[in-house]
Amino acid sequence: MIARVEDAAPRSSEPVACTHCTLPVPRGLVEPGRSEQFCCAGCRAVWQSLHACGLEGYYALRDAEGAASPRPGAARSLAHLDGEEFLAHRTKEIGPDRRAIEMRLDGLRCGACVWLLERLPRLEPGLLSLRVDLGRQVVAIEWAPSRTRLSTIAARLARFGYGVAPLGDAARREEERRLDRAWLVRMGVAAAISANAMAIAFALYGGMFAAMDAAMKTFLHATSVLLAAIAVLGPGRLFLVNAWAALRTRTPHMDLPISAALLAGLLGGAVATIRGEGGVYAESVTMLVFLLLAGRFLQFRQQRRARHEIELLCALVPSTARRVTPGGAVEEVATEALCVGDLVEVPAGETLPADGVLLDDQAWLDLAVLTGESRPVRIGVGELVHAGSRATESALRVEVTARGGDTRAAAIARLVEDAAAQRAPVVLFANRIGGWFLAAVLLLAAVTAAIWWHAGPAIAIERAVALLIVTCPCALGLATPLAMVAALGKAARRGILVRGGERLERLATPGTIVLDKTGTLTLGRVEVLRAVGADAAIAAAAQLERGSVHPVARAIAALEPAEVARVRERREIPGRGIEGSVDGRRVVVGSQALLEAEGIDLGGLASDAAALVAEGLSPVWVAIDGVAEAVLGVGDPLRPESAALVAQLRRRGWQVRLLSGDLPEIAEAVGRSVGLDAVACVGGASPEQKAAFMARSDLVRPVVMVGDGVNDLAALAAADVGVAVRDGAAAALSTADVCLSAEGLAPLLSLLDGARRTLWTVKVNFLISSSYN
Repeated sequence: MIARVEDAAPRSSEPVACTHCTLPVPRGLVEPGRSEQFCCAGCRAVWQSLHACGLEGYYALRDAEGAASPRPGAARSLAHLDGEEFLAHRTKEIGPDRRAIEMRLDGLRCGACVWLLERLPRLEPGLLSLRVDLGRQVVAIEWAPSRTRLSTIAARLARFGYGVAPLGDAARREEERRLDRAWLVRMGVAAAISANAMAIAFALYGGMFAAMDAAMKTFLHATSVLLAAIAVLGPGRLFLVNAWAALRTRTPHMDLPISAALLAGLLGGAVATIRGEGGVYAESVTMLVFLLLAGRFLQFRQQRRARHEIELLCALVPSTARRVTPGGAVEEVATEALCVGDLVEVPAGETLPADGVLLDDQAWLDLAVLTGESRPVRIGVGELVHAGSRATESALRVEVTARGGDTRAAAIARLVEDAAAQRAPVVLFANRIGGWFLAAVLLLAAVTAAIWWHAGPAIAIERAVALLIVTCPCALGLATPLAMVAALGKAARRGILVRGGERLERLATPGTIVLDKTGTLTLGRVEVLRAVGADAAIAAAAQLERGSVHPVARAIAALEPAEVARVRERREIPGRGIEGSVDGRRVVVGSQALLEAEGIDLGGLASDAAALVAEGLSPVWVAIDGVAEAVLGVGDPLRPESAALVAQLRRRGWQVRLLSGDLPEIAEAVGRSVGLDAVACVGGASPEQKAAFMARSDLVRPVVMVGDGVNDLAALAAADVGVAVRDGAAAALSTADVCLSAEGLAPLLSLLDGARRTLWTVKVNFLISSSYN
């Protein structure tokens, strides 16, 4: 049991809320008798600015919605937003002296924030438009470069407590919006044409029971055929192009019989109109186009909703860097502005913006985002460091050797794209029977024409065209999209986001599931999982570690959250530990090498430390006045449901493997904890090795990769199905085929069971649709 000393100070009265951000005001800043109270100078400045600008109505809206105001952030240089490289890559010129950009906006709380921000163009000359998307946490800014700067606009937002960050390449986002608009236009045109064609058909059918002028009838027939031609050659061109591609590549699919039916109906109606006899099926053709587009559109929208907004490289690499000038000054610039040979400074806790060579004697880097290594790694002077790594203990300086698209982070991104492009798509059952279905329908149409030829060519052709239209596989074409959309919607309500129905088909058959360790089977955070020794020594270690930014130090400090001891002469020893004075006693916390260098005898705790290593934990020693009195086992705690999950997967027929970038001995220890043999556990795998592992011939297909980090990106893309767990890296969520947004790993079992049921439903739909046709 770890002893804790409770704070004996009496409880204070009810805290006073800040007038701006509503957070508690420190007792020393409370001003008795004043109606406005502020927790910091920043909140006071924002409150005064809003009232000076006539925007005090913001507070009424905020209180009505029960939200809190954003807190002002620390002052930070925004000059990089005006750099030529940044403007060229991240913004778009939309007119003379008019540029636009979309940026992520931090600090949005409610509709009051939207109300406030969208009124800023009245206060900032040159700010032409500012539109906020509260759901996406994105702001669209348009400004006149000759009248104001983007950094000036961002600075005003920062003064109000909102931080901005670029989203990524503007051209790619514009292409995505163009595709969205194209689908909406295609659907709208098809719906309008179908409605008009049905209205004309209603008039023609009414004319069968009452006299209709022959010229009017011909005119209505010609008009309906013209509408059908517009529908087939316009919105329906999608099916014709796909059918032509199928013929050229000799890979028949369901768009072939669909296109045959549409063209037969169109050409048959045109011939009947010219000859003045026979049926015109224009309303059927236009309705088929609309219904089939509706099925494809539902699939497209489902996939679009599941896509993440943050670009891959934005998740890996910061958008700004601290460049050291030849004079020794530090300037903040856009990452795109860095050049090979530049010297950059990376503060402790921040991410490297480029690849480079370390100039300091040594540094400790967190490589989890790139390699999955759960513990910081020591890097020496002259060694290569990569963008995406995070400095843990102290600031460091790096000479840039690669930036932007030349970094290892960018190489991982390209590996992801290549794996996604090379992965052969699973052909759905409907597409597999498309060629046979078309052959059967054409044969039946020929037989029908031959049977009715004695009644005349016009009647024979009319019967054949009618058969082609009636047997158009609309039900077959919609069987898969609608069943899949229903399944995807049901999965989304359970916290499972699936990017497309073909992923469900792959998951319906048991194969191999490859599990990442850090953040997947484990919780992805460093904790003290075992503590052996004196409680007083453990408490002293926790007090000494307070204030350190090292992940292990924070885990030890959490053992004693209240600061009750007097700590003096604290000194961190990079890569080894920390020492200092706690209540007058000399305390050393760190590795075995540190204690041995200090001449401290490990005593009887050596066997306990060896047992911790066997469990896959990292031992951290605690010595008091030259005597080792405790040893702490630090590691990444296992998820409570991990062992049960592995057992359930095996019961469902899946083979389970563990693939980790962490040390092999740690991977094997975690594997044993969840019931896996050593041969099923692979450790020390780089992102490239993880991607190659997905293609191994000894794995039963399909191969499903379950991970959470950027180091899993290539594997997620190379696997038959990539599954990202909740709270994973933004890039992993963007790349994965499936995102488990619900807590824990239990949704993975629901996903597999739902996929199996969905495929069964699709097959039943095929049977019913085929029988109907």
